[in-house]
Amino acid sequence: MQIKKKSLFFVFLYLIITILMTENVFAQKFKGGLHVGLLTTQVDGDDCSGYKKAGLFVGSFVNLPFPQKHLQLKMEINYAQKGSRNNAISYKMALHQIEIPILLGWNFWKGFIFEVGPSFNLLVSAKEYLYQELQETEERFNLFELGGIAGLSYCIKEHYGFSFRFNYSLSPIGRNVVQRDYRKVSRYMWNNDLLFLFYYQF
Repeated sequence: MQIKKKSLFFVFLYLIITILMTENVFAQKFKGGLHVGLLTTQVDGDDCSGYKKAGLFVGSFVNLPFPQKHLQLKMEINYAQKGSRNNAISYKMALHQIEIPILLGWNFWKGFIFEVGPSFNLLVSAKEYLYQELQETEERFNLFELGGIAGLSYCIKEHYGFSFRFNYSLSPIGRNVVQRDYRKVSRYMWNNDLLFLFYYQF
């Protein structure tokens, strides 16, 4: 699988869906908006522990309010930089994803909203660096990933607020081969990240 050849296609798809979502917001008068944030990430299964890899998060969303005012359904399309880092051996894994979460929100108390749901993720690019040299390892990553999201949002005012989320892979992002007692062991890798974001709602 040559991920690099698919990068432009997914970026183009991201832009098209964002435009369609924005048009739908104004045409149907649904609540929608934009958000930007910072990820702190790790990859379980790669022998690099700790949320040591920082990444950018940007995207757009549409809220579909239910007749019950305390419930809402949110669809997003986002760009996220994930991966892992081990400074001891100058190792870095850089993953670039397009994510499409579908989240059920529950406004349970004075602007606090609990959100949970799946995320359908596409891998745009995967690169690994060891001692600042690019490694030829992108073949071991999967193109598609199913993720799970749980988070808490707070609406400061009518049009803006902030959120904290925990994201974890429900399907593996690929395989890693590690050395264990004079033998090589293959095991799955999973995205594990924390997200802090600020949003603006039209």
